[in-house]
Amino acid sequence: MSSTRRARKEEQKEERRRFIIDAAWRSFQETPYPEVTMAQVAERTGLAKGTLYLYFTTKEELFLAVVDQELAKWFDDVNIHLTRFGDSLGDLVAGRPRPSRARRGASAAPGEDAAASVASIMSTSLAARGAMTRLLSILHSVLEQNVSYEAALRFKLSLLAHVERTGALLERCLPSLAPGQGGPLLIRMYALLIGMRQVCDPSDVIRDIRSRPEMGLFRLDFGEEIRASFASLLSGATAPPPVPERLGAPVLREVSSVERRRPEG
Repeated sequence: MSSTRRARKEEQKEERRRFIIDAAWRSFQETPYPEVTMAQVAERTGLAKGTLYLYFTTKEELFLAVVDQELAKWFDDVNIHLTRFGDSLGDLVAGRPRPSRARRGASAAPGEDAAASVASIMSTSLAARGAMTRLLSILHSVLEQNVSYEAALRFKLSLLAHVERTGALLERCLPSLAPGQGGPLLIRMYALLIGMRQVCDPSDVIRDIRSRPEMGLFRLDFGEEIRASFASLLSGATAPPPVPERLGAPVLREVSSVERRRPEG
């Protein structure tokens, strides 16, 4: 087989793979995950059920590919917004006059509300992708439990590349972050997302209970709650460290005085 024909064959296989992934994604948006079957996805594509298994050995492996595809779209979208915000923040810093010596170290630095702005960017884009966040809520408990090593590795390598890129953008948008802190911060935001998505998506019985007047505390809006959670996390991560003169020095002086009073021997 010539290299041209081989390349064309690989291209056709990739096109069919994406076709299957798209069909599975549409099925999930219409039907809860436990009710989606490989037979239904095959019927939607017009392919034989056995053909699907040539590309994906299990239903979980297929939906892991769905997560990979939808996450890539989300990362691309949020990166655009973070880049714009980072550019505007850079312009603000460049155009700001240098503070006087008396004011250096004051809290009125440009971008002081950057954490709230970034939290809004991230939460708004996630709230607009309800189906994707629901799929993410079962990623670790379901989708990663019945897949091959190769499929899992492919997914994690793809995710790693996204996290590293977007993590670097977070560091640019939140200048108080040290290099390398953006990625771990994204992972913490992801953990918050999973927990909040599960809390905000109760069973029918719990939803009925939450409708009772006295249960207002448990009626949560996903978009608002994830925004507030992200804002708290980012504010804490970007807060300046305690000033030693205020917190550490008195303790050190007290310890020193005790040491001076300690009898010898």
